[in-house]
Amino acid sequence: MAKRKVNSFNILSPEDKQYLRRVCRYLGSLGMQDGSIEMDVDSYGNFDFSEIDWTQETHFANNYSAEVPDGLIPIFKKIADYIQETDLYQTPDNDDINYERVDFDIDCQKSELSVNHWYSFYERGDSNGVTWDAEDDKEIFEEWESDGVLEDLEIPNDGILTLKYNGSGDSGYIESNFEEIGDQVPAAIEDWCYNQLERHFGGWEINEGSDGEFIFNFNEMTIELNHTYNVEENAHDTIYEESFAE
Repeated sequence: MAKRKVNSFNILSPEDKQYLRRVCRYLGSLGMQDGSIEMDVDSYGNFDFSEIDWTQETHFANNYSAEVPDGLIPIFKKIADYIQETDLYQTPDNDDINYERVDFDIDCQKSELSVNHWYSFYERGDSNGVTWDAEDDKEIFEEWESDGVLEDLEIPNDGILTLKYNGSGDSGYIESNFEEIGDQVPAAIEDWCYNQLERHFGGWEINEGSDGEFIFNFNEMTIELNHTYNVEENAHDTIYEESFAE
C-alpha cells in the first residue's frame, strides 16, 4: 500500500487536546484504541470538506455502538474547514480510481488526530497467453469455412484480424467488431471466444477483471490469445496530523 505523509500541524487548542484525551478515555472504556469516522467520496476529485453533513456522523465507523461525543464534532469541523481553505486535499493523479474515502481518526495509543485520504485504483497485472497453431487447431478454421461463417468477412491481405475484450465488476464483453475492418463478428466466432475465455481464464470478468485480445491469422490458420488481469492497488495520504499528548 502506497502512503504519502505530510508534516504535522498546530491547529488544536489546549482545550481541544484536553477534550481529545477525554474522548480516548471514553473509547478505552469501550475497549477501543482508536475512533474513526469515514466519508465516501462520491464524485472523484470534488470532495468538499466544507459541505460535510456533520449531523450524520453520530457513531464511530470502527464500532457502530460507540457514539461520537457532541464536543468532538466542532474539533473535526475546525480541521475540515482548515483543510478546505488551504487546499490540502488533492485529487489523485490517476484516471483509474475506483474508490475513495476520507476518514478522521483518533489514535489513542499515539495521542494523534489525523485526517486520511484512502483510494484504490486498477493497474495492469501479469499477462498470459494461449496459442492455437497445431494441425488439430486448424480444424476450427476449416469448420468455419465449411459452415459459411467466413463468407461475409473482408479478411485483409495479411490475414490478421483482432478481437478485443474487457471485463470487470462481474460483467464482461467481447467487442462486436474486428478492430482492423470494423466488420461484425460472426456469432460462431464470438461463441468460440467466450468458450475459450471461460476454459482458460475462468472468472475473467470478476472483481478487478481483465482484458485482452484474440489475434486471428486466417492465412496461417492460427489464433493467439493475449490475456492480462487487472490488479487493484490501494494508496493512503495523510492530509493532516497533529498530536494531542500532554
